[in-house]
Amino acid sequence: MYERDTIVANATPLIPSAVGIVRISGDKALDIGKKIFTFPKNREIKPRYAYFGKITDLNGEVIDEGLLIYFKAPHSFTGEDVVEIYPHGSVPVIRKIISECINLGCRLAEPGEFTKRAFLNGKIDLTQAEAIAELINAKTEKASKVAVNILEGKLSKKVNRLKEKLLELISYIEAELNFPEDVEPIPDDLIKQNLKEVLENIDELLKTYKKGELLREGIKLAIVGRPNVGKSSLFNALVGYERAIVSEFKGTTRDFIEETVSIGGIPVRLLDTAGIRETEDKVEKIGIEKAKEKIREADIILFVFDTSEGLTDEDLKIYDEVKDKNPIVVGNKIDLLKNNKKLDIFKKKYYFKNIIFVSSKTNLNLNLLEEEIFKRLGLLEEQDREVYINLRHYNLLKSSKEKLEYILENLEEVIKHKELLMLDIREAQNYLEEIVGLITTEDILGNIFQNFCIGK
Repeated sequence: MYERDTIVANATPLIPSAVGIVRISGDKALDIGKKIFTFPKNREIKPRYAYFGKITDLNGEVIDEGLLIYFKAPHSFTGEDVVEIYPHGSVPVIRKIISECINLGCRLAEPGEFTKRAFLNGKIDLTQAEAIAELINAKTEKASKVAVNILEGKLSKKVNRLKEKLLELISYIEAELNFPEDVEPIPDDLIKQNLKEVLENIDELLKTYKKGELLREGIKLAIVGRPNVGKSSLFNALVGYERAIVSEFKGTTRDFIEETVSIGGIPVRLLDTAGIRETEDKVEKIGIEKAKEKIREADIILFVFDTSEGLTDEDLKIYDEVKDKNPIVVGNKIDLLKNNKKLDIFKKKYYFKNIIFVSSKTNLNLNLLEEEIFKRLGLLEEQDREVYINLRHYNLLKSSKEKLEYILENLEEVIKHKELLMLDIREAQNYLEEIVGLITTEDILGNIFQNFCIGK
């Protein structure tokens, strides 16, 4: 499915660093490594040993000094001969080493090509290959843990168990059709029971998709309100340090400020927007327009007002602009209130379904605000799971589910035609096989690996 040539790429980012890595994979990996790396004379190069020496170009001029490690096929990441060279993390040095490898017969690797070769050589399945990219791009510790679980094969095991259960049914039916005199017909109830069991397990996996997408992609949360209601203070409280400038002067935040934080393991892109108000200041006007643009893009909006001043006409005008986005209403600065009865007045007078009263200065009730955010995302009751599926898994599981539901709904009829029943079950099984990569096309592989970084 691919040319068995030798490829090379930097396995670390092209930025100045203490150490860099150049990775070579293919039949010529060791020969090329020997030509640009000096080894002690007559010394055998053993796999998985680190050798220190000088890295030279084709003219024998020293490029750098560093380490070389050889991984002999099939005991390597790609399943091929792999050589990794560890020079200093100088961008010109790494580029020069790659250039010399290309001159010696290597080809520059495409994005994700090392991982693609690992998959094609049977070192990992397709879910594990996807997990590598997800681990690299994980925005929170929880997201990285989920990716590691899939990389360890936990999703593969769940899918393979379902696939094998369907395969067992297919085998029984096929044996019954081929050897009717020797094999007892499989009971209808047993077929129904097994199909239902697979269906229930598919449903459990499908439920993980929503949170899985949030763990990978995160959410956009915009903080809006009129100037000086404590938006920046609330932003800083959620971020955990003073990221935004806090001032008693109106219009201090003239542009939006963005920061990614983890709330309950979900990456949240917090947007502190300019205070929305009528102004003649041209710069502030631009900030307000940007704020409105960010409001349109946000998944969740926190509409903030100052409880010590009460809801003003300006507040309500801003609320009217965002009410279609179903904002979370936040009453800030409750530490300044002398009479808590005022909180009840807000609820009765303005008919807000729910107001979260907080103090960004003392962090009072911030936990309640975080709970409300999770409630809006539909995750308040969500239990942590070992694996969370992605969109590709979701679509294939959904197709398998629909086929199994069709069989169960028409079981009385299809059971009379075991050949057709077997074909229907096999179709449902094929969708599961596609998840782990037992059935693939170049288009599928291209879509998955095009988003990988070079060198992985």
